[in-house]
Amino acid sequence: MERPIICRKIPRILFWLLIIYTACVSTVVLAIQFGLIQLPPRQLEAAGEPAQKNTQPVIGELAFAEQFAREYLFWTQGKEESRAERLKPFWKPNMDVQGGLDFKQVQWNSYARNVSAWAVKERDDRSGVTEVTVYAETILSNVNNPNDQKRVDRYMIVPVKKAGESYLVVGYPRFIPPPVAKAPAEEEESRKESGGEAVDQKVRDEVEQFMKSFWKVYTTGTTEEIAYFEKNNQSLPGLTGIMSFSEMKQLTVRKKQDVYLADCDVLLEDLASGAKITDHYRFELVKEGGRWYVISMEQGEV
Repeated sequence: MERPIICRKIPRILFWLLIIYTACVSTVVLAIQFGLIQLPPRQLEAAGEPAQKNTQPVIGELAFAEQFAREYLFWTQGKEESRAERLKPFWKPNMDVQGGLDFKQVQWNSYARNVSAWAVKERDDRSGVTEVTVYAETILSNVNNPNDQKRVDRYMIVPVKKAGESYLVVGYPRFIPPPVAKAPAEEEESRKESGGEAVDQKVRDEVEQFMKSFWKVYTTGTTEEIAYFEKNNQSLPGLTGIMSFSEMKQLTVRKKQDVYLADCDVLLEDLASGAKITDHYRFELVKEGGRWYVISMEQGEV
């Protein structure tokens, strides 16, 4: 007799458990809707926040570099002061307001018709400096005949750094050849840290002669001729047809293990306009079999 009674009670127990469960769930849902119970933020939203923080500075850097490029590539002979005023807000303190350009013998005035950022790369030295590669379609007008015009496409690297809610240009922009598509390759090893010991006069003279020869070929030679100076013998585009080499100054040479670190100021002339441009370069060199080779070449801090 007891067993049939238990069998009859089981469905009733299950029924009341279902009623209680439904009531509890409904109560929790209503509490959430009325804000009585706070849920933790969804993981998807939390994961999305860093992405917005990371992308926003990149947009700012691009816009800033493009604005700077427009002003930097806009000059008119005899109006250097107005150009300096336009560029002054972009530079970090104590930098040359003309950005290394000399207009005393300029033959062509310039303005940028179209400007767009091409690439962004943060420097590996953790300095917070970002190098923005900018493309600019410039129109040059003959100083003596404004109706004589020509188009010149330029690529240049603008080093910028965050400064409060905006940015500053922390080094002279560097003109480079147009990017060339090529098969993917392994990334080069990070440039060795600066330092090392001073070299004797004999080694310095050798480096100076090598560097002058390199710059002449780098601004006039073919990719194969330039590759002759490279340690990896890669055919790299130089500044042929873009810049001419005028002078190399302030050369310092140090040795760190088997690598020679050479810093120098180089005076180049823009073939399209005749403007003089001063750039600071940093090289890593090596000497093998009585010959000097370039391991790496970068623009250093000005």
